[in-house]
Parts: sequence; structure tokens; C-alpha cells
Amino acid sequence: MDYALNNKRRVIRLVLQWAAMYGDVLQEDDIAIAFLEEFYVSVSDDARMIAAFKEQLPELEKIVKQISEDAKNLQKKHKVLLQQFNTGDERAQKHQPIRGSDEVLFKVYCMDHTYTTIRVPVAASVKEVISAVADKLGSGESLIIVKMSSAGEKVVLKPNDVSVFTTLTINGRLFACPREQFDSLTPLPEQEGPTVGTVGTFELMSSKDLAYQMTIYDWELFNCVHELELIYHTFGRHNFKKTTANLDLFLRRFNEIQFWVVTEICLCSQPSKRVQLLKKFIKIAAHCKEYKNLNSFFAIVMGLSNVAVSRLALTWEKLPSKFKKFYAEFESLMDPSRNHRAYRLTVAKLEPPLIPFMPLLIKDMTFTHEGNKTFIDNLVNFEKMRMIANTARTVRYCRSQPFNLDAAQANKNHQDVRSYVRQLNVIDNQRTLSQMSHRLEPRRP
Repeated sequence: MDYALNNKRRVIRLVLQWAAMYGDVLQEDDIAIAFLEEFYVSVSDDARMIAAFKEQLPELEKIVKQISEDAKNLQKKHKVLLQQFNTGDERAQKHQPIRGSDEVLFKVYCMDHTYTTIRVPVAASVKEVISAVADKLGSGESLIIVKMSSAGEKVVLKPNDVSVFTTLTINGRLFACPREQFDSLTPLPEQEGPTVGTVGTFELMSSKDLAYQMTIYDWELFNCVHELELIYHTFGRHNFKKTTANLDLFLRRFNEIQFWVVTEICLCSQPSKRVQLLKKFIKIAAHCKEYKNLNSFFAIVMGLSNVAVSRLALTWEKLPSKFKKFYAEFESLMDPSRNHRAYRLTVAKLEPPLIPFMPLLIKDMTFTHEGNKTFIDNLVNFEKMRMIANTARTVRYCRSQPFNLDAAQANKNHQDVRSYVRQLNVIDNQRTLSQMSHRLEPRRP
């Protein structure tokens, strides 16, 4: 009897942990909700006869009620997200988690650069996107959906691909066309990015204020990423038919900051201003590190080490030695040798809350997944699962303490800085940036 009782109590504890970890994700899963409701009824029945279960019943009841009520509310209302996800006015609001059931209003372009706007769930498959586009165009032709980067690189998406809207590059766009028009597709002029820098705007802003507002926005994005999205991303979101929208947007933010650094420097024609820009970005990176925002810290340092910036020898040689020393220290933390040992040792000394270097966590999970079989002799390879779980736990650890606003910063009115860091306009075409760099400082004979 004791053995059976202990086993049942362990099962209840496991279900409570599972429900707490999955949290909001369960609201979209009818099977999970039905299981929890049935499980609660069974435990209630047992609690009438076995007093030992009564202490766990209130917590279980609270969780089941909360998830069931939230699921009903979710069916009544869901967000409609705008084209390109959180641009313009949307970014001024506090960023909220994106759910698979949220809908997106999205522009899909044709070969002649006209577009049709479709409204579909964020987690819609390419097949569903094609259907929505065909309905709007009134076309019975067999269409394909193509991801187009600003550099003109084209990828035909598979019918079972999901979450395609958030996996676009920063200036990427979706095109729909019959297969025979694929070779004729060209990028939109707007995909090229800005032609004038914003140095005149942000040189007047304090480096610390910029780093602080970047950290607040990055924390919002990071906090929206559910641990399960790491699993979906690693094993293939199409296998789960689930969205990884929040993770995708956080990873895109890394690239956005990196290209922001390169864009601003390459759009600055005055050598003296470029030197000031280098100093500014090194200062912002230092403050990001101080705020334990390692994602933006590394994005800025990688932007400065981009070949379009690092080759500007005449600009770098005018940089004061103090800043060269800071930059050299920052670069040493990026050293990939011995499996990024320098970075890992730095992170190990930090207390939460902190924003980790997300691309490295993704790389760790991908390496573990691709280097180890999921099944061995038809049995689950639990050693692999433990390694993947350890990476997911790192994310949980980073967020185990709330991000408290800096009192000195919170009292300032930062609306202009806040708006600026949430609406960065960048060039993400490496070839274009390299050409601009060579125009600034032609290769020496």
C-alpha cells in the first residue's frame, strides 16, 4: 500500500512540475487540457479515501482551473500582429509573447513587386500560406512560396514548413509565384535598407542610456522565449507543427544590432565622425556588459569585427589607445577556441538576471542533437536528452531572478532613446556593406 501511495504522490508531483514548466503553452493544447482535467478528477476521487493526497489537491486544482480558464479566454481573443512583426507603433509597446494561435497580417509579394496582404495564424504551414494567397489572387495556378533576402538569395519553402514569417532575415520578404517565374524574382528596392546614417540622432544620446534601453528591450524579447522553443528549433519545428516565433525574433535581434553597427559606420563618410562612432559603439558594448546583456554586447563586438568595419585601417589607427585596449579585451571574450572557454568562464561568474549569448546556446543544442542519436536500439538516448536539458536549464537560470530597473535610469525620460533602439534600420547585405567600405577607404596598392 505504501509503495503504491508513494508512486501516486510522485506522479502528482511530476504532473505539477510539468504543468508549471509548460505554463502558457498548455493553453493551446486541447489534449493536454483534457488530460489535466481528467487527472484532477482522478486525484479528487482518491483524496476522498486517502487523506495523504489532500495536501497536493489545492495546488493541482489551482493550476487546472487557471489553464482551463486561460484557454477559454484565448479562444475568445487573440492578437493580430502587423507585417514584419513589431515594427513602428507596435515596438513602442512592451513586447508580449507570440502564440501559435495569434494571427499575422503579412504582405506576400508577386514577381512585379505588387503584393497581397494575408491573415493567417503565426504557426501556419507554407501550404496554408499558399492557400490564403491563392484565395486573395483568385489564382488556380500552382504557386510556390519563396524567401528572398536583400542580397537576392532565394529559397523555395517546403509545404510542411511552419513559422515562416519570423524566420525571414532582417530585410527578407516572402514572394509567391508559379514555379516557372522563380528565376525572374528580384528583391524589392526597400530591401536594400537605408542610404543615410542616423549618427546625427544617436550621437546626442548617452551611451549608457542607449545600452540600458537596449537591455530592457532585449530582456522583453528574451523573457518571451519559452524553453520548448529551443527544443522545437533543434529537432525541427515542422516535426511539432509549433511556432518558434519568440526565439526567432530574439535571434533576429542579435543580427539586427550587429548590422546596425556595420551600417552606421559604412554610411558615415567623414573619417573623424567614424572614429567617434567606433568609440561610441565600444562604450555601448561596455555598458551592455555592465548590465549583463551579453547578447547585445557580443552583437556589437561582432559588428565591429565585421570585415567591412575591421578593414578600415585609417579609421582604426586614429582610435585612442584606451579604446583599442577595451576592444581587444572584448574580442578576447569572443575567442572560439576550446569551445568558447573565455566566454563560458565569464558567464559562470555572473549571477542572474542576465541575457546570454543566444546563438552559442543554439549552437550547443544543435551540436548535441546532430552528434548523438535520439534512439539507440529503439530506446531513448537519455544521455542526449540530459545534455539538451542542461542547455535549456541555462536559459531558465539566466531568468531565475527578475530584471529590476536601474533606479537612476528609471527616473529619466528616455522616450527618444527607447524608440530609437526598438526601430533600428539596417543594411543586411554583406556585399553592399563591403562595397561601401571600399568606397570609404579604397584598397591600398
